[in-house]
Amino acid sequence: MQPGSRSTAETHETPPGGERTGGHATRLDIQGLRAIAVLLVALNHAGVSFLGGGYVGVDVFFVISGFLITNWLLRRFERTARIPFADFYAARARRILPAATLTLVATVLACWYFLNFVRALSAFHDALWATFFAANVHFADIGADYFAKDDPPSPVQHFWTLAVEEQFYIVWPIVLAAALLLARVGLSGRPDAERFARRRLAPIVGLCVLASFVWCVRTTSADPTGAYFATVARAWELGVGALIAVCAADLRALPARLRDGMTWAGVGGILIAGVAFSSSTAFPGYAALLPVMSTALVIVGGLAGTSRAGVGRLIGLPPMRLVGDVSYTLYLWHWPVLVITAQYVGRNLSVRENLLLLAGAFGLSLLTYRLFENPIRHSRRLSTPRRALVLWPASVAAVVVLAMVAISSVGGEAVARESLAPIVPRKLDAYTSAVAASITPERAAMAIPSDLNPSIFALTKDRASGCVTYGVRGRPCALGDHGSRRRIAVFGDSHAAAWMPALDYFGRSRHWSIVPLITAGCTAGTATSTDDCDAPYAAALERARQTRPAVIVIAQYFDPREPPAATYAGLKTEIADFKKIAPRVIVIEDPPQHELNPIDCLLANGATLGSCSFSLSGSQTTIYSTVEDVAARNGAEYVHTLKWFCADGTCPLVIGKTITFRDTNHITNVYSRQLAFPLSRALTISVRRAARSSQNE
Repeated sequence: MQPGSRSTAETHETPPGGERTGGHATRLDIQGLRAIAVLLVALNHAGVSFLGGGYVGVDVFFVISGFLITNWLLRRFERTARIPFADFYAARARRILPAATLTLVATVLACWYFLNFVRALSAFHDALWATFFAANVHFADIGADYFAKDDPPSPVQHFWTLAVEEQFYIVWPIVLAAALLLARVGLSGRPDAERFARRRLAPIVGLCVLASFVWCVRTTSADPTGAYFATVARAWELGVGALIAVCAADLRALPARLRDGMTWAGVGGILIAGVAFSSSTAFPGYAALLPVMSTALVIVGGLAGTSRAGVGRLIGLPPMRLVGDVSYTLYLWHWPVLVITAQYVGRNLSVRENLLLLAGAFGLSLLTYRLFENPIRHSRRLSTPRRALVLWPASVAAVVVLAMVAISSVGGEAVARESLAPIVPRKLDAYTSAVAASITPERAAMAIPSDLNPSIFALTKDRASGCVTYGVRGRPCALGDHGSRRRIAVFGDSHAAAWMPALDYFGRSRHWSIVPLITAGCTAGTATSTDDCDAPYAAALERARQTRPAVIVIAQYFDPREPPAATYAGLKTEIADFKKIAPRVIVIEDPPQHELNPIDCLLANGATLGSCSFSLSGSQTTIYSTVEDVAARNGAEYVHTLKWFCADGTCPLVIGKTITFRDTNHITNVYSRQLAFPLSRALTISVRRAARSSQNE
């Protein structure tokens, strides 16, 4: 599973002063909840099939955090009539920073040693974001990048939840202090002032929770990636825990049998979410209510202590408590162990291999907890806030210095070189000959050249031009010869965007204005059948009607896993719709999809040009013939491009000195420019043929 779509981090919190909650004994049921949460997360990351929703463990931790932190702050306020900000942030430093800093330092060193320079450099930059507790902002931005979805997950991606919590902790004590002062107005001298103040405080916290939840639901629908990482969208989960702490005195008075039943229902709800949810679940949104409210039930059920009939006695058993004790360090270690190992061996690991790695991560976590985290956390030298607060700049400095040294050490290798001018040999057979020459036995045995174009590092920056996307919110734009009255509209997804350098050359050299009608992710099978693509498809049709193009080109991804009938139905509808607008419709053959990530393949130990080639599958051959047949049957021209990528069923990632693909299915800008001449010739012939065909009709 890719961690940018459901990659979760452990966010369990302990009271800043220790494991006790407001003078009461350690909540063993909460330790058990921590164990359940971290096991759900870790086993989900290990690929255990029946725990597709294991990412809900992070929501469990958020609720626990909100409860324990707010409970600690409230009790301090009731004793001293103030919020002790220095004590609070000093305690956070002792709790969070030692293990987090150690993990970041070790991860940077491991990436430096085990990963290729491109992946290592990316991890170094990610570590800097994590150090400043801004990883959620960074990974939301990366996750929103459609062209980055093929990249492997970052070894520090799990730090996004620590960022959410720390951002929450910057604001929450201030908000709570202000709310408490407001709630205590007019209560001076009353014997029940504290309980009455908490009751006044409850609706204030409740309104904050409601506002965050509404924002979360709306954002999940409009921007799932942004909602998943956003602090505002997650604040309500911590707020639910805070609300329990505010209302604890009243909730503790609930009947014992009811509280016992709540604990069992709560654990059951968490487990149901872990099993029933998957990466396709719209999350957080409404779906997050199940794990969040289930966790709340367990916490409320245990407010009066562990009952013989409650679930607390079960989840508070010694093995669960041990996992709960080390859950923070286990989360911090397990993700980089899994990710770095998989990237180092160059393949997806089996569940069995991942489980063995988790066992190793658990041992490492236990050592970290006992020999590093606890000694620092309980050190007498750091007992005063002034000394403990020094941990913040010291930790930041340690990671920043190491990351900058690591970045400078590999920076010379990571020079993004790219030739911007198109290569135009003017001989059509030169392109097919170059492909054939790139798959000979002698060529296949060669090591990867050092002077590739673009450079391997430049692949990370290889993106389509900004003037390629048009959807519901997209801005109309044009390429090619802007002054020409002859217009060609290009409809498609990100694969059409990848062809834009070549199409722009065609427009400028043949005096056509190119109008992109492009929405990433909306393909032949989805443009007319998926809700997310309905509006962009309608917008593309409307834009085409407004511009009145003479020709419409369709260029998009055709999924070889999709039944031919689905491809036929989607493409047939598109051709029919566009022929009502422009009589000449041309379909460009899609470049072949493959399983090789060019960066990792070309930088692998012992890589050769032959090892970075792939073969066409039978399903791909079927799709190609199906698409060509659909185009012919429905009156559209078809431009063959496969011959520029493959020869005799073999497709090299490097043709001559040019890297052809930036990922598993998008061609590079460089190769698109190099194909400008043959594509222009093919389009010119197709336009003329389509014109004759439309005249005959």
